Amino acid sequence: MSPAPARVALVTGAASGIGLAIATQFAKDGLITVLLDRSPNITDIAASLQGHTHAIVCDVSDEAAIHTAVADVEARYGRCDVLVNNAGVHPKREGGKFLIEQIPMAQWQEVIAINLTASFVFCQRVMPLMRRHRWGRIINISSRGGRTASPVASAHYAATKAGQIGFTRIAALEGAPDGITANCVAPGPIESAMTAGSSPEVRAAFARSVPLGRYGDPGEIASVVSFLAGDGSSFITGAVFDVNGGTFMP
Repeated sequence: MSPAPARVALVTGAASGIGLAIATQFAKDGLITVLLDRSPNITDIAASLQGHTHAIVCDVSDEAAIHTAVADVEARYGRCDVLVNNAGVHPKREGGKFLIEQIPMAQWQEVIAINLTASFVFCQRVMPLMRRHRWGRIINISSRGGRTASPVASAHYAATKAGQIGFTRIAALEGAPDGITANCVAPGPIESAMTAGSSPEVRAAFARSVPLGRYGDPGEIASVVSFLAGDGSSFITGAVFDVNGGTFMP
């Protein structure tokens, strides 16, 4: 009896921070890991990881680019078993948040395109591939800012991250008959390029507000995502996993 083919995972926003930590963990887990990012450095980053990896340069705000990327994965591997929608942006204003009246329309639309619409387009293209094999894992990276009002989250960021949660629940319902689960991970303050954009004062104040007294590490998010991407999570769908050091306890 021939061994089952290796599962294929696609991670967006994989060049740094949480996305890179997830991709690194997947490669260690033995998944064929496709790293997708708009940074041209993604090719070198993928090559530096242990395991079977492939890199795709892609701007997820471009619908056509997403279609091309998924077509590449399908042509190369014939399947996509795990999708992690991680790519996201959170513009800062002088190291802090934008007030609602300060957000330019173009910026509002860009944040929605990257943080939310891209997840929709990826799911549109990838879910049919998952249905073929009657197995799939969708993990969308939300945020504490999408779970509750946050003094450091701008309105466009919070709206998209809350939208991720609602979208994930519908994906969970629609995917369930074909063995596809969909879940969210909602990180709190994590050491990353995104949080590094905050001023030192904002970072220090936020760290003091965390019951565990520190920022999280991207690897701590990757561990949860790794679990959700495997067989051990087969009875979990439509859930939100809060990984935030205790800053939000529903």
